[in-house]
Amino acid sequence: MLDKSVADTFSHAASLYKQHDVLQRITAKTLQSNATLTGHLADIGCGPGTCFNDFPEVSNVTAIDIAAGMLEQVSLNYPKYLTLNCDAQELMLSANSVDSVYSNLALQWCESFPKAVNEIERVLVANGFCNLAIVADGSLPELQTLGFRTNQFASMPTLLSAFGVKDAATPLSSSRWKVLQAKVEKVTVYFDDLRSLLYSIKGVGASAGQAGSQSRVMLSKSAWQERVLLAKGLATEKGIPLTYHIAYIHAQKG
Repeated sequence: MLDKSVADTFSHAASLYKQHDVLQRITAKTLQSNATLTGHLADIGCGPGTCFNDFPEVSNVTAIDIAAGMLEQVSLNYPKYLTLNCDAQELMLSANSVDSVYSNLALQWCESFPKAVNEIERVLVANGFCNLAIVADGSLPELQTLGFRTNQFASMPTLLSAFGVKDAATPLSSSRWKVLQAKVEKVTVYFDDLRSLLYSIKGVGASAGQAGSQSRVMLSKSAWQERVLLAKGLATEKGIPLTYHIAYIHAQKG
């Protein structure tokens, strides 16, 4: 289960989420360009909600999030959607009740990604589709340059192992899943200042601390100013860059 503080954090930020979701909008566009979304759609880690009007085969949407505040925004933005307040690792849905699953930058939060995939498999109907975008290993290298450390994300082979794929070099299928597409793409977003950059990473389940420290420690004023200057040195005409590696997985349940 995710810590309750995660849910509280997103609930408090729900009304302001759209001001800081540049990465989420970029990945949503890529994810949807190859997604197979039909029938009863479960949007896992839905945030304030996603418009699925471009998918006429979707008959109804269940928006799922651990943060009740996000679901309140969904109800305002998409009143026809059903909402469900639960953890991706313990979906409060019946077995074989969902035709397709969509999840954009949410499942990297999970303590056990395989458990989340098992839950997706349980709720999907036979031959149902799973469409995921996940922050992957290699993300946020600029934070190290700036003297911060961050948590690690899973590699594509590790993510695929949750689908029963033992070797990414072999055909991407198992007795449980057929992986239709698996790719990692680099996405760079830009920020006007260091503070907004650090705020943005919270939305993808990342946290930053001092390099070499075992816990999050408040920086002194001088140490903060040093990092502000380093960040300005990284800046381009677009702003201060922050690079992500995003794993896109499109799979069909066996």
